Amino acid sequence: MDKHEDDLDLEARGYSREMPRQFSTFSLVALSFSLTCTWSGTGSSIGISLNDASAAGTIWSLPVAALMTAFLSAGVAELASAYPVAGAQYYWAFCVASKDWRTFASYMNGWLSILGWWLASGAACNFIASLILSIVILWYPDYEIQNWQQWLVYIGLVWFAVALNVFGSQLLPLYNRFNFIISCVTLTATTITLFVCSRHNNAPPKWTFGDATNSTGWQSDGLAFLLAISNAVYAFLGTDCGAHVCEEIRDPAKNTPKVIMYPVLIGVATAFPFACACMNAITDMDAVLNAPSGLPLIQIYYQSTGSKAASSVLLALFAFCFFGCTVGNGTTCSRTIWAVSRDNMLPFSKVWATVNPRFQMPLNALCLTGTVVSLYGLIFLGSSTAFSAMVGAAVIFLQTSCALPQAIILWRGRDILPERPFSLGRYGFAINLIAVIWVVLLDILSCFPTEMPVTKENMNYVSVVSVGLTGIVLALYLFAKRGKYLGPRMPNELNHGDICHVSEGQGFDDGAWADHSESFSKKE
Repeated sequence: MDKHEDDLDLEARGYSREMPRQFSTFSLVALSFSLTCTWSGTGSSIGISLNDASAAGTIWSLPVAALMTAFLSAGVAELASAYPVAGAQYYWAFCVASKDWRTFASYMNGWLSILGWWLASGAACNFIASLILSIVILWYPDYEIQNWQQWLVYIGLVWFAVALNVFGSQLLPLYNRFNFIISCVTLTATTITLFVCSRHNNAPPKWTFGDATNSTGWQSDGLAFLLAISNAVYAFLGTDCGAHVCEEIRDPAKNTPKVIMYPVLIGVATAFPFACACMNAITDMDAVLNAPSGLPLIQIYYQSTGSKAASSVLLALFAFCFFGCTVGNGTTCSRTIWAVSRDNMLPFSKVWATVNPRFQMPLNALCLTGTVVSLYGLIFLGSSTAFSAMVGAAVIFLQTSCALPQAIILWRGRDILPERPFSLGRYGFAINLIAVIWVVLLDILSCFPTEMPVTKENMNYVSVVSVGLTGIVLALYLFAKRGKYLGPRMPNELNHGDICHVSEGQGFDDGAWADHSESFSKKE
């Protein structure tokens, strides 16, 4: 499919191309890999997995999390192939839901996706800030990190990522390819270093691959392992990235599914050996779990190498690779906000729905993301526990937004999907069912206290945050957007207006959606 046909297909769905199709399949896979950053995500949350189910739980939770993410991502890839529009989840929910519920389903799912990206962006920036300050503590053990100091580093990272997305907008494909290569080199060098340096003083293989000691306080070892799996899922977040950038790639219906699925496979292939190397390097478990900086990874590096300089270099390279996740979050979230704002989903949508002609990217939407993530970081000044709860909510929002359209398909029947290049075929029902059941279980596990007995300090407030933010979005819909938000601009609908098909020569039904542009132009 050439560029002209791609644009015609997009116009048939009700939109005109506003951004250049500058990403190749490889550069978009590199973006998705940088954003999911599975091996780095594993390193960032390794302490929680160690507490949940020790070394074996940390290692073996990864392939399980990868398998379940693959089921969920396969359903996402099929939807992206059927409906290649940058709004992704909100657009899919509208297309597959019944007429009575499609507007509401679209609105709520769009917000779930946006909230998830915002919270995930904050989590990435906060962890990188912790990495930087933990290097300081390694050299100056008496130094105590103050929350306001970490917040300032956090703010610098947020807006540096924004600046790269703006001033380097046309170099993003090159940057992501570069980051992909550097990440692979860093991973390889780190894994080899950990194995070589700890070859004479390493953990016994029996402990590395077989010890699943439950340190959570929960009586059930099975539950502890499930908690370790739910923690490992964090390393696979963001596989839907390619769906939000699909209008910037050629032949998106065919290529976007590759962009969604490849990072899952690459992720588990990179994270598993890295986790094995880290577990093999541990000689003092208590020191790892009680690292002065609060960051177990640097203690693992130090126990392996015995060198502050080597540990600092490895951690600095780790932070550099992980920063690619922050840049990718900004890219993806800005496209998501821009896409939903084209259909008047957000307050002041006209502001966020513009593409800057100079930088050829949604500048306003990106600045909104930077501002919200910066303000969200203020919570850390008051309570790191509350901040962590909002990070956990990112898992719920992102995974649920991917599962909801699949749940609707299960309810209404898979025959509502149009023809698409990537189809799950006869396995579709089983894959969608497993994905939905998994996300329901994951949402429940994410709300469980990670330690027993529960105290004010270790209480898991994810459920409070999730319900609270969802309640705010629901109130916004009921009191501000109901009747004004009409859903995505749709092509002529077939099959009694129940399926969002697009066929050659089929265009936007201006008569059926005449009120759409009028609603969009109303003053917010």
